[in-house]
Amino acid sequence: TYTYTPGADISYNGWTVKITGAPATNDTFSIDPNTNGTADGSNAAALAALQTKNMLAGGTTTYQGAYAQIVSAVGSKAHEVQTMGAAADNLLESTTAAQQQLSGVNLDEEATNMLKYQQAYMAAGKIMQTASQLFDMLLNLGGN
Repeated sequence: TYTYTPGADISYNGWTVKITGAPATNDTFSIDPNTNGTADGSNAAALAALQTKNMLAGGTTTYQGAYAQIVSAVGSKAHEVQTMGAAADNLLESTTAAQQQLSGVNLDEEATNMLKYQQAYMAAGKIMQTASQLFDMLLNLGGN
């Protein structure tokens, strides 16, 4: 038994209870152990019942159904992005191939052109050497 002082909390055996309002005369409160509620699994049963109860999307689907919808949407979007990525890769490859056809460098052709220009340069050098020798001879002929 405990005597209540109006406006004060009731503390007993490690518990504190706050009463609001004005209790009437002869009101009683009992705090007793729940001996029949120990390990009865009622919380687990209530939690398990939530799996099949329509509580999401305006009461039209369960937690399990909402999760399945999210997984499906994410999978669908991932597949869509993967397909778009593959299409973009194909477009890049075809564009690169088209660009290389127009302005790409053929190493064999460039090597052939380089040899041709080298031979032309050497031939021009020979002509200049021959012209220089002829000019020297003409100068020597005129000086004797």
